[in-house]
Amino acid sequence: MDLTITVSAILGISAVISPIATAIINNRYLLKLKKLEYEHQDKKESFFYKRGVYEDYLRYTGKCIAFATQENLQEYGKIYSLALIYFPEELVDDLKALNDAIHNNRWDISSSLLNELAPKIRNKLQSM
Repeated sequence: MDLTITVSAILGISAVISPIATAIINNRYLLKLKKLEYEHQDKKESFFYKRGVYEDYLRYTGKCIAFATQENLQEYGKIYSLALIYFPEELVDDLKALNDAIHNNRWDISSSLLNELAPKIRNKLQSM
């Protein structure tokens, strides 16, 4: 075989394979990038949802302690069950103690328990 034919064949094969290889590499890179974007978006949405639960818990608990109407107690009851799900394990005992104080109409204890719990929630939000 002639050297010019061999070189021409190699260049021809390279011209066909190179765009295919480039497309495959680019597609894999884009797939990984898109996967990272979705994971980041999921974490972001999860953070904002949890932050909303934390803020709503503090808001409705404060309203309930300040002015215990039936409506405020109902709002508190709704957010309390969500708080039990989304709050970390180390805060669950504090939530239960505060809930017991609220249901026993111990507003002075409830207020001090909420004042102790709020900084813990703030620290948890800052560490997320």
